[in-house]
Amino acid sequence: MIVSNTKHLQNFGRNLDLYPTAYYEPRTEREVLEILNRHRGEQLRAIGRLHSWSAAPACDGVVVNLRYIRQVEVQGDYDVGWAIVGAGCQIKTLLKHLKRHGQTLPSVGLITEQTLAGAISTGTHGSGRHSLSHYVDAVRVARFDAATGMAIIEQIEDGDSLRAARCSLGGLGIILSVRIRCRRQYNIEEHLREYPTLDSVLAAEQEFPLQQFFLIPWRWTYLAQHRRETLSPRSTLASVYRVYWFLSIDLGLHLLVLLAVRLLVSWQFVRFLYRHIIPLAVIRRWKITDESSAMLVMEHELFRHIETELFVQSRDLPEALKYVRHVLVAASDTSNSVTSKSHSPDEFSSIRGRYCHHYPICVRRVLADDTLISMASGDEGIWYAISLISYTRPADRAGFQQVAGFLAETMAAKFRARPHWGKWCPLPAEKLVTLYPRFGDFRSACESSDPLGVFRNPWLNSLFAESGAL
Repeated sequence: MIVSNTKHLQNFGRNLDLYPTAYYEPRTEREVLEILNRHRGEQLRAIGRLHSWSAAPACDGVVVNLRYIRQVEVQGDYDVGWAIVGAGCQIKTLLKHLKRHGQTLPSVGLITEQTLAGAISTGTHGSGRHSLSHYVDAVRVARFDAATGMAIIEQIEDGDSLRAARCSLGGLGIILSVRIRCRRQYNIEEHLREYPTLDSVLAAEQEFPLQQFFLIPWRWTYLAQHRRETLSPRSTLASVYRVYWFLSIDLGLHLLVLLAVRLLVSWQFVRFLYRHIIPLAVIRRWKITDESSAMLVMEHELFRHIETELFVQSRDLPEALKYVRHVLVAASDTSNSVTSKSHSPDEFSSIRGRYCHHYPICVRRVLADDTLISMASGDEGIWYAISLISYTRPADRAGFQQVAGFLAETMAAKFRARPHWGKWCPLPAEKLVTLYPRFGDFRSACESSDPLGVFRNPWLNSLFAESGAL
């Protein structure tokens, strides 16, 4: 077991600081139990790669980093398979291991740096399918036995306990391993196309069910990454396409954005980029087929940023995106002149002139999850995740945070939009819990597993307190 005197940890986004009283990196499940027994009655919290911008991993007590518990065991066959994965295994490592067995994950998010346990605990998702949490069949959790007070390991594999464990926010205990469904490795065909209207993009979903698309700021058109599963072999130019994407998007676009917002600090240059320069770098209608694990991800982790993401039901998407555009235009208006027929000048007075958005707004389709509180949980059917990212320096994020907070508050009221648990989550606890009809059931499952609340941090305690008052 590695024990450290680390007194300060920061998350990837540099917006969250942890000051643990003790920090551990156990190598076995037995060592995890020893840590728990050593610190009975203290606040305990497991962390992954700290790629969350929310308060979910916050802890000033005992921090347990499971980075060395990362074993992978693949079972079943090509058509019906699953993997038993150590909590600290990063998704990118898991995908490589599954590939050797001819398998992959049913859903993949934009980045693969997170640990699997961290990803499911906050409802990480891709586009066109359920979130990763939906595909979890069992979870092994270290917690305290209520009768003896000693640390034990419990396997959760059915009922509401499993639905709670699939997106637990760390509230059930320390996740040690996850059993997740896998599927046969498959290929994705992709091409890019620009549209003037949202209706045109949504009409293409039937043909391209795995697509994601971007609302381009200051150009206000839609760039769709049309994607669909295919039996076609990997394209001859797939490697060339990957190099093009890496150089033009993962590096080129982001370097231009950093130049605009960190060095020049010019709102005019941001608008010029999206209206005239960046569209030239996009090669449209170039159809490429490649492995799903290569095609469905990006390299968003290359440059430090902060992100908020709001989930709305499919019926609300058109009005929600229209509203996001109105808010972003108003936020960048310093003349107090921007109004519309449906919005009064006073509605946006608190954010006017505060921030110029400088990154494409990503929109992904997510199917309903069989969970209690993942963002796509419930019986509503199809959800859309609307993601806003800022690359301003950590010290200069006040404008983005004010605008993102405004959007979270107003869109929750207008559309019952749910903020992503793992992204920057500005909505207060009393409003967050009202967005989840089964939050009370989730609280009950956590309290049954952890009656003393030692695995809950202040943020989760505040959510429980508000749900209990409903």
